[in-house]
Amino acid sequence: MGVRTMAGKLTKRSVVLRGAVASMTAAALLAGGTATATPARPPSRLRGPTGDLTGRQRAEWFEGQRHLEMVMRRLAPATALAAPAVRPAAVSDVGTVQHVRRISRDTLPAQGSSEQDTQVEPDVAVDPNNDQIVVAVFQQGRYPDGGSVDPGYATSHDGGVTWKHGNLPKLTKAVGGSFARASDPAVAFGPDGSVYAQTLPFDSNDCRNGIAVQRSDDGGLTFAPPVLAQDDTSCSYFNDKNWIAVDTFASSPHVGRIYSVWDRGDQNGQPIVLKYSDGRGATWSSLINVSGASSQGIGALPLVQPNGDLTVVYDRFSGADTEVAQTSHDGGLTFDPAVVIGQFRGSEPSDMRTGGLPAAAVDPTTGHLFVAWQDTRFRSDGLNDIVLSSSSNGGATWSALAKVNPDAQSKGIDHFTPAVAAYGGFVHVTYRTRAGGSSPSLYVGMRYRGSADEGATWGAELTLGAPSDLTYAAQAGGKFLGDYMGLAASANAVHALWCRSAKPPVSEPYHQTAWTGEVVK
Repeated sequence: MGVRTMAGKLTKRSVVLRGAVASMTAAALLAGGTATATPARPPSRLRGPTGDLTGRQRAEWFEGQRHLEMVMRRLAPATALAAPAVRPAAVSDVGTVQHVRRISRDTLPAQGSSEQDTQVEPDVAVDPNNDQIVVAVFQQGRYPDGGSVDPGYATSHDGGVTWKHGNLPKLTKAVGGSFARASDPAVAFGPDGSVYAQTLPFDSNDCRNGIAVQRSDDGGLTFAPPVLAQDDTSCSYFNDKNWIAVDTFASSPHVGRIYSVWDRGDQNGQPIVLKYSDGRGATWSSLINVSGASSQGIGALPLVQPNGDLTVVYDRFSGADTEVAQTSHDGGLTFDPAVVIGQFRGSEPSDMRTGGLPAAAVDPTTGHLFVAWQDTRFRSDGLNDIVLSSSSNGGATWSALAKVNPDAQSKGIDHFTPAVAAYGGFVHVTYRTRAGGSSPSLYVGMRYRGSADEGATWGAELTLGAPSDLTYAAQAGGKFLGDYMGLAASANAVHALWCRSAKPPVSEPYHQTAWTGEVVK
């Protein structure tokens, strides 16, 4: 998605800002200076050369500050904490990797500065009534300054063996819609097998932006035109980093309710907000503030529990940068105060955008919650591990952070952009890996690790497919494989979804496609 810089150019995280941050930080450290991992506090009212900043500009300011924090942490790592010992599980608990394959490729014509033949930021969901039906969504034709030409989807009705793909219709101008671009696709199933694809559409020449939801009634083979859950034309607001979930539990008083959450930048802050639909996405509630009007948050993820409670997990960077959870017991109308899961201590290289956002899941059989993110706390080299915390009491309290990846710091491997899923007491985590050091590798791997006992022990780390070659990756404030990936679990398997860059079949600058793999117990 995009935000406007003070000069008016559309961008999510300004390429200029990110480059300047890396240069200034490196120069300061080489000159004997020090780095701080605490971003500057904004003035109470941010102003640009022509007046008060718009919602988009303010969102960019905060995201730029958060990126600065991550780069600082990479270049000036803190003292490592002792990592808890993790007992490996039996090999029989791991599972087998199957059906690793490309499921789609961007074939939309380039629009202006878009990077043709790029797909990024995928999500995936499995039908709770039929685990053979799997639906994925992703951006297509990424713009370096935010958003994509139009999101696409891919659908399997045989458990991930074969796939059909298409473009979400009537959303952007490229496919007969009204918006210039769209970003941040997410997907969820309803209790009746309906599929809901959610995106963030916006215009590049004015301030219009919103939250769109498109429904499929044939298991994800086709989608209806978008319904706008939110439609803003004022420059005072910008909607960002959305996600969707549906209450599919017959035991819940709110079964069938669809929840859309996102952060909403304005002059007062960047609060987490919510709307819900009891009409299969055709109509939506009024706006509900989850986090407080002046809070600063991003990366909201709604988790519906079997009793109908809703927990929203997000990154709160008001003051200290922490991962927090807020729970509603009345279908999203009101929320308990935020509970801190843990401090975010993730880092990021200057040449790559990794997201640094939380991943979260609920086990539909137990109601237990899981949150993962990239973090440097157990290392002294500034690279990331993947850490995990869980809650067995509806988000009221959270476990101490545990390291998921098995390799030691001496291996020099960076781990980032996790995804997490859970089902039947099994917890599944995927993440990207990259050899770090002063000259990081151009190749980024995909890894999976599973636990049969809710994270107490872990199976061996598995490789998912061939690595990405960053030479041909999309560009968005650095090499960009996406701020998030998809992972969805059922009783018998877990489906991973990621975007992989590789040498194109013909000479062109970009080639990044959607891939899937299945781990079967």
